[in-house]
Amino acid sequence: MIVRLAVAVLLAGALLGVGLPAAETARTERAATLTQNELIEFRETTARFRTHNDATRPERPGAVRIHRLRVPAGTTIRLGVGPHNESLRWKHDARRGRVETDLPFARSVRLTAGSHRLRLGLVRVDGKVRIRLRTFKSDAGTTG
Repeated sequence: MIVRLAVAVLLAGALLGVGLPAAETARTERAATLTQNELIEFRETTARFRTHNDATRPERPGAVRIHRLRVPAGTTIRLGVGPHNESLRWKHDARRGRVETDLPFARSVRLTAGSHRLRLGLVRVDGKVRIRLRTFKSDAGTTG
């Protein structure tokens, strides 16, 4: 009887040892896929926004668009990185990814896990068109 119990405990431990890393890998893969898809959708939204609107000087009112971006738990996103603030990058644990755009952002923005509302504005600075971002964290209802 005790031998059966010991074998059952060892077998259960071995199965957990095999199954838990696979579950963690699946969680990481899911977060990476969700993040990549969110950033591709954001890139397409900003491209449409730029195509259908004219840039104004920063002090003048212009076109505005609100976009909701969901960042999975354990993930960090940076919008507007690179030599011209044109790249979108993400990091989840040891995994990293990047989505390239041809749209320069006025500044770099860092977002952590949660739901964020981004206010997009199209401005002309030093003769160059840039997308200005303002963030609102939807989860807490506070301005970021």
